[in-house]
Amino acid sequence: MRFNTFNRRPGVIRVDSMFRLPIITYHSIDDCGSVISTAPAVFRRQISALAGAGYQAITLREMVSSIEERSSLPEKPIVLTFDDGFRNFFTEAFPILDEFGYRATVFLVTDFCGRHNDWSGNPASFPRSEILNWTEIRELSAEGIEFGSHTKTHPDLTRISREAMEDEIIGSKTELDDNLGVETASFAYPFGKTNGSVKRMAAATFKSATSTVLGKVTEASDLHELERVDAYYLSNQRIFDLLDTSIFDGYLRVRQCLRNAKSLAEGNH
Repeated sequence: MRFNTFNRRPGVIRVDSMFRLPIITYHSIDDCGSVISTAPAVFRRQISALAGAGYQAITLREMVSSIEERSSLPEKPIVLTFDDGFRNFFTEAFPILDEFGYRATVFLVTDFCGRHNDWSGNPASFPRSEILNWTEIRELSAEGIEFGSHTKTHPDLTRISREAMEDEIIGSKTELDDNLGVETASFAYPFGKTNGSVKRMAAATFKSATSTVLGKVTEASDLHELERVDAYYLSNQRIFDLLDTSIFDGYLRVRQCLRNAKSLAEGNH
């Protein structure tokens, strides 16, 4: 499903040829220095900078609903997403977001809630960290945080059977729906891995799905393969400050080309 193009009127952003909405991907808010970590002090500085630049943070559900219903979005919308559901979202990130009146979307690996991130496929360099428990998740949900699915056990969905894929996708949604009492609308592909059959099942189950493709959401974006901006590429404050410029868009294109070249080279070995 692609976005419909329609007109813009003063004071609101509509989906048109000028529409470029950033979705930022965070993981763990901690000081360990891994590639999936953002230091709490850096996170505070970034959120303060976004607020100072006039950005208003909304959930992914709100963004998609506005697009589908052709209703207005904030003047400068941004979506902040947190993959994996680390407990430090509760202890470190949420107090900062709450201070600035920001909402966010957190993608949970449902079988690991209340445990640690011990699913297979994690590099040894990733920190072993606690995952949000259901009491914390329900408390955050009551405060306006959206929770989406990141499957049950965080597998590469392109390498498992259709039956297992269905269990991972639909089973995680069922657990979220049952625990939170609302229909889960958003999904994130583990490791960013998807193909035709995975995407079709995600599209049949959720309103939207996010990828790891670098870019901003535009009129050409696919609701079930939404581009995002990984926080790893925003660690330099000078680059972060260029977020709403064409220079930054070019920077993302170069980074994505380098990613593609690396993936191609690895596939040839």
